[in-house]
Amino acid sequence: MKALEKAFRIPCDMAVILGDFVHGPDYGDDKESYIRDLRKALDKTSDVPFAFVFGNHDDECAMTKDEILSVIGEYKNSLTEGENYVLHKNGETLLFIDSGSQYDGEESHYDIVKPEIIDWAKREIEGEKAILFQHIIIPDIIDAVEKQGKKYRFKDGFSYVGKLRERPCPPDINTGELEILAPNLKAMVFGHDHVNSFECYLSGVKIIQCLSTGVSGYEWPQRPTVKLLDTETLETEIIKV
Repeated sequence: MKALEKAFRIPCDMAVILGDFVHGPDYGDDKESYIRDLRKALDKTSDVPFAFVFGNHDDECAMTKDEILSVIGEYKNSLTEGENYVLHKNGETLLFIDSGSQYDGEESHYDIVKPEIIDWAKREIEGEKAILFQHIIIPDIIDAVEKQGKKYRFKDGFSYVGKLRERPCPPDINTGELEILAPNLKAMVFGHDHVNSFECYLSGVKIIQCLSTGVSGYEWPQRPTVKLLDTETLETEIIKV
């Protein structure tokens, strides 16, 4: 909680919580404890305006997404408007998409962004150059990486900055999110992969992968971080908290 409190002390116009805010599987049927800990975490936001998107673990318990959103809605500084929504702030169009949890079938481990959600998003940002925020990265990134021994690397000639410390973990099915939305996007911002911090361009859209801000990230004993984004220039800065 101290790291979260420090994160919300960093000056910014708004904060985006990219999912897996509370690890649902730790709570099972204990809604009371989940809500208590969710409020403890949200209390650390102070008066900083924040927007929330679901990760794949937030509702893996007895809590429904509507119940979680109801608690988030109690906070006056919450800008969250549902599972999928658009905000217009400081001259920017900000698109928030719920990338789901587990796929209902054998074709993929992680859920897909449904075609109807992509169509909705396309209508909402038509004529704009929006910034999209969601938890799980798009499948298109896999075409840019290859396995080298036990680790993964970006293919020779692929331009990027930052670090690829694990294989990106998108769904195994590509529903065309990038292809369909790219004409109306300038950036896509993702969480999910705790130890990756790379940034690159795909189809003319800046892909921004964020490190975990939590204190229980796997595989790499990192110090919790936040990534500051200048929405005009798309420049970023990683700050340890």
